[in-house]
Amino acid sequence: MISKEIIQEAMQRLVQAYKPLEIYIYGKYAWGTPDEDDDLNILVIIESSDEKVYKRGDLAFKALLSLEAPTNVTVFTKQEFDTFSQDVTSRAYEIKTRGKKIYAGL
Repeated sequence: MISKEIIQEAMQRLVQAYKPLEIYIYGKYAWGTPDEDDDLNILVIIESSDEKVYKRGDLAFKALLSLEAPTNVTVFTKQEFDTFSQDVTSRAYEIKTRGKKIYAGL
């Protein structure tokens, strides 16, 4: 299981790497009882980006690699998150309504 200290360290590394607006955790670490096989699911929200969504996570992979904790990081722009989170069938809606915000930028 991933400790609160590791989650905090992951958040700090992602803040340093992305300078995000917000960071959420979701999945079992946010709304369930995680076990040893569960990944830490993280959503990072940034102001804007010209990169494709699938490429934005490369920085997170590098930042979190030495933690040796199983993570799944998605990076959305604010506009993407605002749009996707309006659809009640989307993962973004679930994250916005049930996820845990662990970071809010200034």
